[in-house]
Amino acid sequence: MKTHSKDYYQVLAIHEQATEEQIKKAYRQLALEHHPDRNPNDPQSEDRFKEITEAYGVLMDPLKRKEYDRFRASPFTGTQEGPQFRYSQQEIFENMFRQGFGRDIFNDLNTDFKQSGFRTGPDFFGPVFFGAAGGIAKFLRMVPGPIGKIGMGLWLLSSVGSSLYALKKRRQAAQGDPKSQTRKKSSPSLTHSIKNLFAKPGEDASGKNDPNLYYNISITPVEAQSGAKKQISYQVGKNAENLQVSIPPGISSGKKLRLRKKGSVVNELRGDLILTVQVKS
Repeated sequence: MKTHSKDYYQVLAIHEQATEEQIKKAYRQLALEHHPDRNPNDPQSEDRFKEITEAYGVLMDPLKRKEYDRFRASPFTGTQEGPQFRYSQQEIFENMFRQGFGRDIFNDLNTDFKQSGFRTGPDFFGPVFFGAAGGIAKFLRMVPGPIGKIGMGLWLLSSVGSSLYALKKRRQAAQGDPKSQTRKKSSPSLTHSIKNLFAKPGEDASGKNDPNLYYNISITPVEAQSGAKKQISYQVGKNAENLQVSIPPGISSGKKLRLRKKGSVVNELRGDLILTVQVKS
């Protein structure tokens, strides 16, 4: 399917000079509005959801947006002489997940959808974007690096802890006695990949033998103002840790929460888990 007949600015109801933040805000609002679970009696809601995602994927990609704007403004649009814009919807979706703006927005949507009681995570995004047959596997393969190759979904750690738990069990079953796994040293490459995929390490996380773990946790402005309790799941070596974090009311973006004795174990001493709060609208 060619995308040349669509006006992506109209799809997101934004102006042509919209900033990245304005594009992101418009898409996030429309994604909540057109989630199929919000519109169970509307058979077109899934197509609308995909259409707004396609528009977001084009307008948030600087190269695609520049190419699209040139195509859209040309008086020769629709002719062989004019500029072309021939990305399929599938190509746009696949490209999104290989770029930071795509991974970031779906982490945000994962939180929004869960709070609204809607389906979310790979079980939702995979079939919607890539079809019911093999859609989940294809979605997870879009995740770059070792995590995507191992089996995946760990970039949604903050709200899909069950995926991590299931992954841990599968790996233990494949490698033998589950109890033996807790006695092995964690893989530095896997731990490093999880930190950089789920959340960027904190500024103090450069110490080689630092037992502390540094993650980001995203909250909404309402949660920042009123306080909230957030369920998180994270990796300590080969084990999954699940915690409920209390967000104090009035917290601002950039503030850090320290959870004592919830970090890694180095030289028989357990460090802390340090969460940097990110308030995202």
